[in-house]
Amino acid sequence: MTPTFPLGLALGWARLVCVFVIDVALLGAGGALAGRPGWWTALSVAVLASVAALLCWRGAPLLTLGWRALRAHRTHQGAPAGQLDDHERTFGAGPVGIRAVGTHLVAVIAVDGQPHSPSVLDYPRAVSMTSLPLTTLAGALRQFDVTLAGIDVLSAGSRRAGKTHHPYAEVYSGMVGDHPAVGQRRTWLVIRLDATASARAIVWRESVAATLAAAAEWVAHELNRLRLGARVLDAAQIRAADEALLAGTDPGAMQPGWARLRHAGGYVQTYWMSADDITTANIDRLWAPDTEATVVSIQLRPGPDGATTVGVAVRYHTGYPLAEAPLTGLNPWTGRHDVAMRTSLIHAETPAAVPARDIVDDEELRAPIGATGIIIGATATGHPLLVDLGAPTGTADVTVAGELALTVAIARRAAAAGYQVLVRTDRPQQWREVLAAGLQVIDAAALAAHPCLPGQRVMVIFDDTEGPTPSCAVVTVRTVSAESASSADVHLEQDGPDHAVLRTWAISDRLRVDVTEERRQVTVKPRRAA
Repeated sequence: MTPTFPLGLALGWARLVCVFVIDVALLGAGGALAGRPGWWTALSVAVLASVAALLCWRGAPLLTLGWRALRAHRTHQGAPAGQLDDHERTFGAGPVGIRAVGTHLVAVIAVDGQPHSPSVLDYPRAVSMTSLPLTTLAGALRQFDVTLAGIDVLSAGSRRAGKTHHPYAEVYSGMVGDHPAVGQRRTWLVIRLDATASARAIVWRESVAATLAAAAEWVAHELNRLRLGARVLDAAQIRAADEALLAGTDPGAMQPGWARLRHAGGYVQTYWMSADDITTANIDRLWAPDTEATVVSIQLRPGPDGATTVGVAVRYHTGYPLAEAPLTGLNPWTGRHDVAMRTSLIHAETPAAVPARDIVDDEELRAPIGATGIIIGATATGHPLLVDLGAPTGTADVTVAGELALTVAIARRAAAAGYQVLVRTDRPQQWREVLAAGLQVIDAAALAAHPCLPGQRVMVIFDDTEGPTPSCAVVTVRTVSAESASSADVHLEQDGPDHAVLRTWAISDRLRVDVTEERRQVTVKPRRAA
């Protein structure tokens, strides 16, 4: 990627006229008050004011950046504003959550993708069976006589958990390497409607809210035709999406700075992608940096003559300040990181425009959706293969037929990817070496009473035993014998010391697996006599 030249000009007619009027007023006042010396002084001030108003640094006029720097201590990043309620239109599919501020309204669609879709790490990409076609969304901006104000694609996720969750997380991140693989990721579409711009179309419909609800349901229907698992959210689900997009930060406690945002838990750095760099491969590469959280925002806006523009922004959450962009070619939102953060939240007001380009006819432009999951093994060609064991909605069943080391490898990698792994076993001593905060051996009573914490994804592993599964479990793993017929969503069967067969709805393949370290860890070491 190539960064955009930082200097530019803001030459809109309104700005030029305003600058001209101010310059004339300054020259007139200077000459009238102090004669010729005053006129020259006023000329100097007018030149400086014109330069500050017309010259841009990374897309923002110098005057704007200076004013924002003076007011930085008064700037607070608030939660998404506006009234949020459910609306159910006549003949609709159900309640639709709608957030409104004035004449600007938004509805939200969750795009879950197909569960357990495999991904392959083929540098520099993570090639997946499931992705979101942005050209389909571009066509959805214009629905009969309704033209949407825009569609934002917001994705939030992370490659791995922190080392306090499980120390294996850093080792696992090294296995992934410089690939855009993420253990957790969710995607939402923000459907925007400007009631004033679409007033003529709204007259013939039930209401403004019904117009937006129908448009959102139509977009979800088109994505479901592509088997992408789209669903329109209600008000409670939109609030949950708000929390997920904040990535654990408190917007009211953000402290804006010239190079980044600072909060109690670390730092937030925001960037935008140069318009000419917007491609499927580069959008995918935004997920390569190993950060605490990554949030990508893709703006689709209707242009003149039926064109559609696309712009891309990203923010990275880290525990330390980044000295430079984690990917070469990204452009920082210098002095406007609070504005940039609003582009990746579900605000009803129109967010700041990201530098964009037109989408070319028949262009194959896609964005990744869903988690790539954990590394299961390697294909015959040596490429690591990943599968997300969880399902976006509901629970998933996984069966493992093989030695204990294979089950332990799945548990460690799931904990490294962010799952809270709870193990029910009759041989806890063989799990002792891999235990941590994110991977625990638990008895039947404690397992049944395990609390359901917001945002926590729980995986329960039954190692040669059975028991009650807590309601918050999203993945249940059971060890089975090789002779048993499994109807689980994902089945992994070992057929040699270094090979296993993976079966899902989408794939049945023999993989190379390396569980050498896990074999050592599950070996019970005899205690030395005193």
